[in-house]
Amino acid sequence: MTDQLEAEVRAALHERAARVPTASIARLTQIDYHPRTRRLRPPLAIGLLTTAAGAGTVAVIVSLTAGASNAFAGWTPTPTPPSPGQLATAQASCEGGRSPIAGLPLKLADTRGPFTFSVYASDTSSATCISGPSFTAVSGSTASAPIDVPAGHVLLSTHATSRGGAAYSYADGRAGDGVSAVTLVLDDGTDVQATVANGWFVAWWPSTHSVTSARITTPAGVSSQTVPAGPPPPCGGAPTCTSSSGSTGGGQAGAGSGQTVQSFGGVSR
Repeated sequence: MTDQLEAEVRAALHERAARVPTASIARLTQIDYHPRTRRLRPPLAIGLLTTAAGAGTVAVIVSLTAGASNAFAGWTPTPTPPSPGQLATAQASCEGGRSPIAGLPLKLADTRGPFTFSVYASDTSSATCISGPSFTAVSGSTASAPIDVPAGHVLLSTHATSRGGAAYSYADGRAGDGVSAVTLVLDDGTDVQATVANGWFVAWWPSTHSVTSARITTPAGVSSQTVPAGPPPPCGGAPTCTSSSGSTGGGQAGAGSGQTVQSFGGVSR
């Protein structure tokens, strides 16, 4: 019984095989039916993205390393609109603790991505505060008498700061009547647009590059002022360190004879 069934199956298969085209048989016999193994590809370097664009390839490098560049991710050379609640959160953070801001009115707030840089000032005292996702730093200064800046001019003070190896610099100061915009030119050619309001201006950037000149916009047009060499880079590996220098843009602006200005550190957290 088994031998007869086997013979009938063989005959049926032989008849079916005879009807299969020769080309199909050749194609099937050329296939490698051995078990396949996947070779794991080595991981790509973090931050390297490639996208095909027509016949070419475009490589985009994104820095995700720890350090200064990552600490200030989101910074832009021009101010950006604040996100909902950003200004209120920054103000609460700046005014907390033993802050030199106490009692000083807010003059301006510069927002760049998730960072808020605020200036608080009276006639003879001022304080700055930068507040970001991972830190808040406050510093202040006092003058022996009110500082008068002529119309169309600015009084520029530059600062270089390091926090645990992440360096940033900023420039702030008084703006005379009629000054509607200030753009700082750094020694690497970068343009950084300042925020101007209520007789003050401020701009900052995540590096120790110094300011070489400032373009000042007034109703009369745009004038360029050379800025003397800034301070040396901040001290090596110290957790926090600040150096600063001051200069007058446009001639005779600045503190009058006999005036002194004192700067003092504030709260870092």
